Amino acid sequence: MATVEAHQHSSVTVEQLLGRKVRYQKHKPGRHLSLERLPREAFQIETVHRFGRRVILNDGFIVMEDAPTVMERGGRIALLLATGEELYLMAE
Repeated sequence: MATVEAHQHSSVTVEQLLGRKVRYQKHKPGRHLSLERLPREAFQIETVHRFGRRVILNDGFIVMEDAPTVMERGGRIALLLATGEELYLMAE
């Protein structure tokens, strides 16, 4: 995480990832981030829904209890939650 955070170009919103094809890389788990349905192969981010503070990508592939800070550098996308949980994806 420190590498992505220290060398970030700019942060973006989750909605700016719409249409991007990504692949799961790794995550730092916790109770505010659910990846139960996340495919391990490449997939396209097709939907982003917000219900109060909850953010849901692709109708439940990724469920976050709060909007993350999203950073991208060198094809690596980091979703950083305020709770300390992290999700890393690689852009295809």
